[in-house]
Amino acid sequence: METATANQDQGLTRRAVGDVDAAPARMPASGARATSRDPKRKLGRAKRGLRSLAAAVTVSAALTAAAFYASGAGSSSGTAKAPSAAMVAIARAGSVAAEAVMALAAWMVWAEGGLHRRPGATLAPFAAQLLAAAAWPALALRLGAGWAGMACCAAMAAGAGACVRGFGGVNPVAGDLAKPCVAWAVLLAVMNYKML
Repeated sequence: METATANQDQGLTRRAVGDVDAAPARMPASGARATSRDPKRKLGRAKRGLRSLAAAVTVSAALTAAAFYASGAGSSSGTAKAPSAAMVAIARAGSVAAEAVMALAAWMVWAEGGLHRRPGATLAPFAAQLLAAAAWPALALRLGAGWAGMACCAAMAAGAGACVRGFGGVNPVAGDLAKPCVAWAVLLAVMNYKML
């Protein structure tokens, strides 16, 4: 009885090993699709990633720069004082840099699928923060509406703070990248307050 069981076990083992050994190694044919380990496919994927990163950062920074360009150097209309040229230059450079960093963080979250999986926690605050940053130059510099500018700064800070939490839930590095944007919104609010 024991020898019959041992023979059956050896038969199963031989069949299993024989099936694996008998199977030819599968190599892709010359016209077959490339596998994920193919260097050309990886290079193409990397190039697409760099293009999407460049587009995300460029569009965000260009939107902010265009808002500053359209607002001009500032006016003394309304109740706000005309800002100095140095203050406008600092506000412009800091806002464009902050939006570029925020766009980089948003791209990192998008690359991991976070903008689609959690749009309320990632995409909505990013869009709100970007729109507030684009509206600030027109309100604070062109129209001289200092309190409306303060409201934009508050919206930027709240949006960036929500991005820190939302982006950090998807990618901790992206959440950390959004933190300086909160600090910039607070600094911009201080500059805006001095123009009141």
